[in-house]
Amino acid sequence: MEDTLKDLIKNDTSYNKSATRYLYKTHPELWQDILKTTDFLPEDAKPKQRIWHILNSVYHRPVCPETGNYVKWHENRYLQYATMGAATSHRNKTGKNKNQTAAAQEKRHQSIIEGYRSGKRKPLSLTPEQSKARYEKVKQATIEKYGVHSTLLLPEVREKQYQTRVKNGSYTARHLKEDRQLYYDAVARLTKISWLEHFDKINPERLDRSKWDLDHVFSIQEGFRQGIPPYVIAHWTNLRMLEPSLNYSKGMRCDKTRDELFEDVFREYDIIT
Repeated sequence: MEDTLKDLIKNDTSYNKSATRYLYKTHPELWQDILKTTDFLPEDAKPKQRIWHILNSVYHRPVCPETGNYVKWHENRYLQYATMGAATSHRNKTGKNKNQTAAAQEKRHQSIIEGYRSGKRKPLSLTPEQSKARYEKVKQATIEKYGVHSTLLLPEVREKQYQTRVKNGSYTARHLKEDRQLYYDAVARLTKISWLEHFDKINPERLDRSKWDLDHVFSIQEGFRQGIPPYVIAHWTNLRMLEPSLNYSKGMRCDKTRDELFEDVFREYDIIT
């Protein structure tokens, strides 16, 4: 069958080289064999497309390396990618796009900075009405494409954010949440004991607890991450009175090192001098 097709194509004398288009008329038995051999193609596949598969011994439909979707047949060949976006993404990932290298990205970044600095580039200035119209347009397009008004609501995006926050330490992994809660409960219980037993050392100025916060200098969360015993984090040497605004802005920051934490605690037991 392959040799027969090659001969037909080679000896095609029609003005527009259309012999393969009319095989179903001129060579009905051959055409049936072609249909049977290429039955993996859709019914509306063109004769030239079916013959291409036979001549190239390709008995499956090509797919896009980026999306995994079938690529389109175009005149006499298959396209390499499903969409232009898929092509760009795949080339970026494989390093084929030179404009996506670290050096190229840094060059673009510096160019943008210089543009604003020189005044050639100016920040986009929109009226409140234009801003609202632009927001609504983007919102509608996002709903049509993803089914939600913001991509931040997509499960895969939320999961990616969660994994990033776990990695940088701002979130506790799900499987550790129970252990984390037990740790926090233990620190809270021991902190209360420290407050009662060492009130004068922690709060010598008798500050009002309704207006001041009791702060852990080395944070509870960092103590949990580093596996520091709760009694060390709750020790009175790690407690201080702090203004609520400062305590809020402090967040998870530790205002003493791990070594300083243990030195302060163990000095109370004459373990170090």
